[in-house]
Amino acid sequence: MDLRKTQAEAFLIALDVGAASVDDVVDWALEVIQEAEHPHWSFCELALCSRKYPADLAALLRAVPGVPDGKLARLRVLEMLRDSLAEHPERAEQIARSLYHLAIGDELDDPALRELAWWAWDALDLAAQGAIAQTREDVVNQMRLALAEAISTGNAQRAPGEHGKG
Repeated sequence: MDLRKTQAEAFLIALDVGAASVDDVVDWALEVIQEAEHPHWSFCELALCSRKYPADLAALLRAVPGVPDGKLARLRVLEMLRDSLAEHPERAEQIARSLYHLAIGDELDDPALRELAWWAWDALDLAAQGAIAQTREDVVNQMRLALAEAISTGNAQRAPGEHGKG
């Protein structure tokens, strides 16, 4: 398993469901270039993609050499969503939409998070209208807790030494 290829796979998923931006990928590619003595050409190309659309990066992300760890890639996407929700709770609808798309794509390994993904987007809308007893803050807190638990469970299931960054 290659951590950089795993991160590339995570960005493929994240871009597809709106959990990451083109700028996130460009920043990552620039970090890799700075760290590597001879970076693969795909990182150099990715670093130049700031004005591209997310779909335009797919082929370059697939060109990153190595073998990805699919479970770790999905875990990284959840970490992106968790961090985004922590930094920008006003984006809860987008994050709920991303979770919903991950559930549709069978990309959520955690059953509790998968269950939350099916209703959180609607629950936020219903809470905003006052149509349910839960407030928007209640739903956002449930999202935070479910993401944290899924990440914790995913990390606990990984063997020692498999938690590295890429």
